[in-house]
Amino acid sequence: MKIDIYKIPNTKKLVVEEIVELDKEKFAPSFPILEIGKVFAKAKVNRYDDFINVHLSVKAEVILQCSYTLKPFKSKVSGEEEFNFTTFESEEDDDFIIYKGNRIDLDEYIYELIISSVPTSPKAPGATLPKSGEGYRVISEDDLLLEESSKGNDKFDKLADLDLD
Repeated sequence: MKIDIYKIPNTKKLVVEEIVELDKEKFAPSFPILEIGKVFAKAKVNRYDDFINVHLSVKAEVILQCSYTLKPFKSKVSGEEEFNFTTFESEEDDDFIIYKGNRIDLDEYIYELIISSVPTSPKAPGATLPKSGEGYRVISEDDLLLEESSKGNDKFDKLADLDLD
């Protein structure tokens, strides 16, 4: 999504809505995202004397890896953020993003909103934590501590296996 500066009116808000195609090489999916599908972005743009304010909202269809089953599943994510763009650098204010030319490219900010909207350990609908499997079992830390305290001393358990005849 690109905003042409000369199209922004001085007195009223410019609203831009579009379906965005992110470049798959430049904006590769980041774990736990396996694929970014359809992305809908809406930008509300206001022009002021010294800067341009963009309120960006994003809705995207993504394929995520389930943290319980490790299988892919479809999900929808959404996010909103405000960005302030300016053409000059100021030492006292870090809240502004410097842009050059007559166009602001919002694709990077759309991608960042998608990435930040995904939970760190997504769970597929209906997925449950496995209890056990071949060579492993899943227990809580409290259960593990209780089990270890009631087990006894492993060093002397080996003496029972010795044949002293």
